[in-house]
Amino acid sequence: MADSSVYDSEGFFELYRRLRSNPLSLNEMVEKPTMLSLLPDLQHKRVLDLGCGYGEHMGLYLQRGAAFVAGIDLSQQMLDQARLELKKLCQNQPHFWDKNSFALYHLAMEQTAQLAEEPFDVITSSFAFHYVADFSALLSALSAKLRPGGVLLFSQEHPIVTAYLEGARWEKNAEKVQTAYRLNYYRDEGERQRNWFGRDFTTYHRTMATIVNALVDGGFRIEKMAEPMLAESPQLQAEFKDLRHRPLLLFIRARKI
Repeated sequence: MADSSVYDSEGFFELYRRLRSNPLSLNEMVEKPTMLSLLPDLQHKRVLDLGCGYGEHMGLYLQRGAAFVAGIDLSQQMLDQARLELKKLCQNQPHFWDKNSFALYHLAMEQTAQLAEEPFDVITSSFAFHYVADFSALLSALSAKLRPGGVLLFSQEHPIVTAYLEGARWEKNAEKVQTAYRLNYYRDEGERQRNWFGRDFTTYHRTMATIVNALVDGGFRIEKMAEPMLAESPQLQAEFKDLRHRPLLLFIRARKI
């Protein structure tokens, strides 16, 4: 289990913030709307967000009527920014603040069971589970903090994407146009070494069957899945042309039995 975050590396957090400020980013145009479309009713619910970043989803949950939201992140810089953003939201809408409506914890997702909090009605995570080495252990920790009948909703890099290990990602035609995404390492589960903004970090590849079976074995009933492929706007089709060939993200909503 990692005890530090690449997002706290020198300069990395600011580069990430610049990326997220792009209104045509994958997060804004694909990930966020899909996550919000899959959310259950949050009225008067207790919600935990794993890998909460700077608290954007937590603020949206409060606006959708959540009674209390908690966030976990391994990056202290993310949590510091989340605290500023959520305080600003609560000051503008004082009824949130009066209820002591949020809490933030500097923890790894795998440490969720250690939270000194009552069980939650809903647990969410955006674009983060592919950083976790032991998915079954994570699900066990989440189940310990989720009420019976509670909902787990998460997105992660799609297994088609995490499968990449080495070599060319794409097959291209004579005009250098992408025609197919290579899956020659799909069945080889395990670590994937990555580099983003000049920083090395590790993610983990699991097949779709491994992900689904871990949820079933962990006592969850899968309710919905989504694999968004392509936004409808012509402008976004140019921005996300890769989505014509492959889903970048996998979304799963499951309920604790």
